[in-house]
Amino acid sequence: MHWNLRSVVVHVAVMGAMIGGCDTKEVEQQASDTARDVAMVERMSEPPLQPVVPSPISDEDMQRYGLDRASCAFRKEGVEQPLFLAGSREGFTRIDNEIQRYAAKRATADLPGDARTSYVGLAGWVDLVRLPDEGTGAGQNHWPARLIIHDARERVAFTADGWVTCKG
Repeated sequence: MHWNLRSVVVHVAVMGAMIGGCDTKEVEQQASDTARDVAMVERMSEPPLQPVVPSPISDEDMQRYGLDRASCAFRKEGVEQPLFLAGSREGFTRIDNEIQRYAAKRATADLPGDARTSYVGLAGWVDLVRLPDEGTGAGQNHWPARLIIHDARERVAFTADGWVTCKG
């Protein structure tokens, strides 16, 4: 049996009420009240979502850190520099003026150049999702996509639509 704080508190409350000679309805009500209180405390203690806003990765960044080896790049519509670079082993984005590194998640779909559709980092993960490309002239190495950055609690911290372009 998996024990978490809520189940332990409920079990202790039920056992205490039973030992104290309370009737079944009282025990159930106490357990329900306790569970509600524990759930409220857990919700209140969860840190708020911290949205992230990646900034474009410059040509200078690519040269300095050797990021020009990446197989694919995600660019937001109307922005020349990429927001995310995807390679066979790792992916990169710039958040808070720092290059963030993500490991390629091997159990995800392949992109050209052995890049992946998901990358995992210390504080979350990144997904590249192909969007419908009817009439856009998209091909095997260039297609509409959505970049999604998740935080460590599986919440969406950033999303943008644009294009993925992979080296031929």
